[in-house]
Amino acid sequence: MKNSIVEKFIEEITNGKSKQPDRFYEIFSARGFLLEIDSSSGKVRLSNESHIDDCEFLEILQNINYKNIYNKPHQDSINEDDKEGTVRYRHAYFDDINIQLFDINNIQYLNEVFTNEIPIDLFRLNWERDWYGKFNQFKEIEHLPKVRVYDLEPFIARLAKAVSSIGISTWSSCEGHWGKPAYIIFDRKYHRVWFQTILNKFIKEKLNLVCNWQWMENRCTISSPSEDPLEIYLELQDVARLIYDNRFILINTKKQLSSLLTNKNKNMNKKELLIAFEDFFEELCC
Repeated sequence: MKNSIVEKFIEEITNGKSKQPDRFYEIFSARGFLLEIDSSSGKVRLSNESHIDDCEFLEILQNINYKNIYNKPHQDSINEDDKEGTVRYRHAYFDDINIQLFDINNIQYLNEVFTNEIPIDLFRLNWERDWYGKFNQFKEIEHLPKVRVYDLEPFIARLAKAVSSIGISTWSSCEGHWGKPAYIIFDRKYHRVWFQTILNKFIKEKLNLVCNWQWMENRCTISSPSEDPLEIYLELQDVARLIYDNRFILINTKKQLSSLLTNKNKNMNKKELLIAFEDFFEELCC
């Protein structure tokens, strides 16, 4: 069943894209890589906003048997190497990716690329990243440590990366399995409520969402009314693309919002905070 979903998914996201660079861009953007494409030359490159380890993982993905040769520990936590100011080498993929090395017209290969369930491990949960969910950190920190594609399940990777790109901290995102909804968990109430504000006041205004986006504590679940996982996967793509394409607007709006927050907001419950954030958003954005 999963193989047929992957095939339909690829057909949808590459519809009207006949050129190899365009197809590569759509497929691997959907897989969670932050890519840029030069329409005149056809060159595709990784965005400078990418995690440095995404270069190595993308290189490994040239091989259909990548799961057998690349088995690093997964992590939701923050490494010292991820912290701002660390100087690391510049990979060639930041300039140009040799897309001919990726067998993107082979559906068996694409099935492997988009089928990878990340195991849940309580010892790798996001204890360090939780620090970013505190009130003062939410107010003051604009850019979060980057998230690795390798640590994300294929169909929700793009959303997790897009959300992180606008300064919202998450962990333990799941694409959904065996017909269950997908979900994304936010670090504490401020990140959860800020994303809920963007969903209500920005995303829903620009996209005709067909899935149910529902809240329980700091978890947002995404389910299909018709219980169709393909419907979920395609909507996750649409939402992620919209967020990432408008990231500079949304980052700037959060920066302005943060300057207006007071201890009164700190002590609000989620319902009160959502009302306040939505009022701020309508005043500040777009």
